[in-house]
Amino acid sequence: MRVDVVMPQLGESVVEGVVVKWLVKVGDTVGRDQPLLEISTDKVDAEIPSPEAGRIVEILAKEGDTVPIQEILCRIETEKEAAAPPPPPEKWDEEEEGFPGAMARKTAPPIPAAPREEPPKEAPKPAPAPPEREGPRVRISPVVAKMAAEYDLAISQIPGTGIDGRVTKKDVEEYLARGGREAVPAPPPKRKPAPAPPAPGEKPPPAPGEKVTPEGDRVIPFTPIRKMIAEHMVMSKRTSPHVHTFAEVDMHRVVAFRAAKKKEGVSLTYLPFVIWAAIEAIREFPVLNAQVVGESTVLKKAIHIGVAVDTERGLIVPVIRNADEKSLLGLAKAVEDLAARAEAKKILPDELAGGTFTVSNPGLKGNLFGTPIINQPQVGILRMGQIVKRPVVVEARGEDAIVIRPMMYLCLGYDHRVVDGVAGNSFLFRVREILEAGEFRL
Repeated sequence: MRVDVVMPQLGESVVEGVVVKWLVKVGDTVGRDQPLLEISTDKVDAEIPSPEAGRIVEILAKEGDTVPIQEILCRIETEKEAAAPPPPPEKWDEEEEGFPGAMARKTAPPIPAAPREEPPKEAPKPAPAPPEREGPRVRISPVVAKMAAEYDLAISQIPGTGIDGRVTKKDVEEYLARGGREAVPAPPPKRKPAPAPPAPGEKPPPAPGEKVTPEGDRVIPFTPIRKMIAEHMVMSKRTSPHVHTFAEVDMHRVVAFRAAKKKEGVSLTYLPFVIWAAIEAIREFPVLNAQVVGESTVLKKAIHIGVAVDTERGLIVPVIRNADEKSLLGLAKAVEDLAARAEAKKILPDELAGGTFTVSNPGLKGNLFGTPIINQPQVGILRMGQIVKRPVVVEARGEDAIVIRPMMYLCLGYDHRVVDGVAGNSFLFRVREILEAGEFRL
């Protein structure tokens, strides 16, 4: 029994996928759940497993093809006999009946033997000329032989386009469509005079319209994910009037809390602290947890935080659902899980949709600050900077003092169609207050 392997729908909004790489070829024996090919959608990459054990008998989609969902990618033969390759076809014996060209040979009139000459008693009469032979015998398929017999055609008169000039079914059909006439070859195109060969050591000139790539440069075509990122970023800059505002945060209480929990065996990064502070600030300034729909603002009740994750294929933003219902430790575990599954290509497309606010962490080498692009259709994004020890002025016992503190810049990007400067600055100031207060609970 043959089983069709189709392009799956990896998420509600996914309508097609690109075949990136085939991991098998026709004739390969595969096991159930064995990866057959890699596909890429506008949201995520994935491997398609085999639904049954058997042998690959047909591959319908080539690498690079864009295939709609539910379209057939390949076919698998699941019968037991499929495990072994089919026996090689027997060689044709042109002296035996039944070979594919036998019918065509039968249709050719036999060539009579020339009459034996005897000493003439009278003036010898010229022997009748034998009928003209149709040409050398050719191998054709039974279908072509049947058509030749049905329409009384001479196979040698039909130009063949198959292997070694063999006549195919299509050749016969075209021959009949022309009324039994051979195709008139088109006149050869006029050739332009060949350009003079380049001098020794000189590169040949480029062809007209050819794009010249300087020597040493590499051309790397966009992957589907890179195309999606490019289109999404351009659309966001074109859609939203971006405003960016910055805050400098003293992180010494966060550092102390993190170090104390590490001694207790709890490992935390700085990202969950910033997410937790952003959620607390969103509760006070819900306009940052909104979307623009037409000429209206939709304030979202649920808080779904998108977390920017860098992978070898490009930046993706998986979403922590109902992040406001999680503790600091719960946020840390969710971030760790998303990062691990993103790197292993295990993120599902639906996990990349539905975010209401985004937090971006460029990592340990993220530099002091940057201006992030809003992840549409959201209206706000918070970017962390690198934590650097710097001398700062603080007030101690009523006097100013210079101390060394771990400092970090936060940058808030917001959509000025919805968020005014007062709301944006107040939100960021509140995030800073929460982080500097250090009143965290696991």
